[in-house]
Amino acid sequence: MDYVNPGQSVLWLWGGAVSGETIQATVGNLQTKVGEKGHVRVEHIDRLLLSNHSSSTFDVVLSGTILPPTTVHSGDVLAEVARLLKPSGKVVVCEPTVNTDDGGTLRSAAKLGSSLKLAGLVSVSEAKEVSLSQEQQGLLKQALSVDNVQVVEISASKPSYEVGSSAQLSLSFAKKKQVEKPKLDENTAKIWSLSAVDMNDDDIDLLDPDELLDEEDFKKPDPASLKAGCGTDGDTKKRKACKNCTCGLAEELEDEQTGKKSASKPATSACGNCYLGDAFRCASCPYLGMPAFKSGEKITLTDRQLKGDI
Repeated sequence: MDYVNPGQSVLWLWGGAVSGETIQATVGNLQTKVGEKGHVRVEHIDRLLLSNHSSSTFDVVLSGTILPPTTVHSGDVLAEVARLLKPSGKVVVCEPTVNTDDGGTLRSAAKLGSSLKLAGLVSVSEAKEVSLSQEQQGLLKQALSVDNVQVVEISASKPSYEVGSSAQLSLSFAKKKQVEKPKLDENTAKIWSLSAVDMNDDDIDLLDPDELLDEEDFKKPDPASLKAGCGTDGDTKKRKACKNCTCGLAEELEDEQTGKKSASKPATSACGNCYLGDAFRCASCPYLGMPAFKSGEKITLTDRQLKGDI
């Protein structure tokens, strides 16, 4: 009865074999606790779902507080208790439990706490064991026909809002005040600015790009120097193509071994950039993998180079 305060509305649920004198005494104690401004309602737990109580009616719901309790609270009963409670209202449940949940009629204290949470209740307390007298233990064993039964007490609360309640969000669609950007130093801005007028200024010396080139840059490269020197470990050693050879040496050595001559077919350029090298060639270019050559120079391709890989 410590959960009941003056002026509150209390619902007391009873079940099992309880005498009329016990019910009257319990209701009298609760009425004394709540005083004249409060009221107490009594319901049998098996008839709770058939009652016509309105939602959010009671501040406190007590169930199974008459020892020894023999009632197991179903999920529907706990959900109905949550409906009858006012926001932030409290429920106190006493129920016989077992240490191990073996699938019988009784459940463990942890399962009872989970059932309260599934019913929509919050702030579920830890299970507190209720001590029973020898006579009460005998009556409990006789009613349930189960050994090693422990009676626990668990309290929980309803959330501070109604189920299905809504609240309007305060959203502001007004234009936000623009934050002024810090002013830049004019001298700093002039350092990094270069306009078209500055380009024509005689005081500014521009570097001639031709002066960056040396005499070696203007010389025409020797075609022999453009060919990769793979497979040449020395003049006295036999040439050997590298792995994944792309310069044509592997095909050349293959033709030498088989005694076949390289067949030449006229190849035309679709883009006109084949002679510049692989960096300027298309993905399907027949000259792909070959060194750069002079525009218009005749290039001989082998049969293998003219055939696709697929």
